[in-house]
Amino acid sequence: MAIELSRIRLQNWKCYQEEQIQFDGSNSQHIWIVFGQNGAGKTSLLEAIQWCLYGGKAISSRDLLDRFNRAAVQNDPTVELGVELVFKRDGRIYAVSRVARRVVRGTSSSANVDEPTFRIDGVNQGDARERIEDLLPSSCSQFFFFDGVEIKRYAQRVHTQETREAIERILGIPELRNLRDDAERAVTILDERLAQAAAGNEELQRVVLELDGVQEEIATAKDQLNLAKEEHKAAISILESVEQEGNRIDALRGKLEELHRQEREEARFKEDLDVAENQIETVLQQASIPLLSEFIQEVADDMQRTTMTTARRAGSTNQLRTLLNAEVCLCGRPIDEHARQHIHTQLKDLHSSEGEGIEAMRQDNMRNQLGSLARFRLPSPEDLWLRRDRLRDELEEVRQAAYRLKQETGGLNVEQERDIWRKRYEVESAVKERRETVERFQRTLADLEQQANTLRRQREQFASHHEQMAQLARQAQMARGLSEAAKELIEWRILERKEAIEKHTSEIHRRVTNKPDEYKGIEIRADYTLGIKNAAGAVLDPETLSAGEKEALAFSFIAGLNLASGTAAPFIMDTPFGHLDTDHQKNLVSSLPELPSQVVVLATDRDLPAHLLQSVRSNVADILNIRRLDVAEDASTVESAE
Repeated sequence: MAIELSRIRLQNWKCYQEEQIQFDGSNSQHIWIVFGQNGAGKTSLLEAIQWCLYGGKAISSRDLLDRFNRAAVQNDPTVELGVELVFKRDGRIYAVSRVARRVVRGTSSSANVDEPTFRIDGVNQGDARERIEDLLPSSCSQFFFFDGVEIKRYAQRVHTQETREAIERILGIPELRNLRDDAERAVTILDERLAQAAAGNEELQRVVLELDGVQEEIATAKDQLNLAKEEHKAAISILESVEQEGNRIDALRGKLEELHRQEREEARFKEDLDVAENQIETVLQQASIPLLSEFIQEVADDMQRTTMTTARRAGSTNQLRTLLNAEVCLCGRPIDEHARQHIHTQLKDLHSSEGEGIEAMRQDNMRNQLGSLARFRLPSPEDLWLRRDRLRDELEEVRQAAYRLKQETGGLNVEQERDIWRKRYEVESAVKERRETVERFQRTLADLEQQANTLRRQREQFASHHEQMAQLARQAQMARGLSEAAKELIEWRILERKEAIEKHTSEIHRRVTNKPDEYKGIEIRADYTLGIKNAAGAVLDPETLSAGEKEALAFSFIAGLNLASGTAAPFIMDTPFGHLDTDHQKNLVSSLPELPSQVVVLATDRDLPAHLLQSVRSNVADILNIRRLDVAEDASTVESAE
């Protein structure tokens, strides 16, 4: 049941004073390209469509004043503005039109908006708003008419309640829920009537009262079960987030290991650089030593002569002391008193030289140090500087590599990695506990339902003796069966449509993405948010994707949702491609012919350059150009390029 936009007629709408644009094509050519430079009037066309269909929901009366053509307002302050849209569906013609008049009161002005008109095959219909909602629901319009710059919001982590309701509206879920709610209300009413009819039968009244008690327990058990399911669902959602983070860590494990290695290298190079810097500082401090080597050697030689004289004196003193204590002289003759007195005299003369011996030892040590200093040779400063510069370069390279890895890993560290795995274990335990709680309430509810069914059969047996009660019992049974069937149908429909959306979205995404080997499919969660499966089987959070990848994912989702709905509404996209990278641009444009819907692209030549346009040219019904007229007229016109 494809819906096609056939014609737009504009009167005094922004830069369009009197304009009619035709969209007539064939089954094989369902793409229209409307080219216009920035400010020429592309977005004005999209706004006109939205206002004509949805009025104040799209553009408020206050903002509508800015949509009146300025030149027309100057000629007539009470000018009329109007938009008419013509659609085709299943061989029938649907026309929607809306008019507004500019009202001036003194110095203030306002816009007076008429109710829309709705015609089918030229015949006016009542309830125009309801019929527009049936044709193109306002809650779903964000999936039909959208600004390409805003498209990536559909790939965000959490959808708004409005977006979730819009998705379910497209899939027809609200109608099924209404059927379920109506059946449940009917069951409640019929049970109340049966209870009133049982007032005269004591045994039947007992069964009814007991059944009422069990039904109250069932209601409580359902509330507990729903709460447990919500808690289980929330725990699963947390677990999915933790697992995604864990998968991200696994994917980054090689980079993390490389980061740790680079950090160790950085510490080593820094230590080596500090050593090299100290060596250079020492060389600079010792640079004058080689210039003084000859002078130092002379000082050392002079100290050596002095040391030797002092040493000889010290040796004589030791010999005299030895003789003084001996019985015979070195020559073998006995030492008499006269000789001993002579030795004492000599020792007295030499005693003053003992201090000189200690000083001589210090000077000898200094002489050795000066000798070593005279032989000192400086390391090559050039070699040290080259080594220092090389270490600086290597350290900077390591730092840059570590910085890039930190950016790629999001600043993740070992402690955070441990926290993730610890949290995963805790959340897995919580999920298991919540699941067991759900199963326990499900068993309790099943037991209560069995009790209720037994009591209902007893009630029907008692009621069968009374025609009115028997009829009420049959009606209650039918209503209850309808309610249960509606519940099962809702669950089946949501699951079936979810699988269909996943299938279509995945197929389109494989054509659109610039990484077809890395991304293997799209996962649609229970709240209609998206996950993207990689080659390793992990489901990635869209928040981790680049801007271009998010937009490719969002486009695939919108197209997949349209396909899964069974009602192909027209796609009208404003400036959708210009901000994408080349690969995504090419892939997205190439996917347009695969869509079953009519596609109207409002673009600049940057959005859709000639080589991209040529790739889908055989599927293009017409190319239209928006041309600005005289500036003073504040007007544009739309012309076919054919």
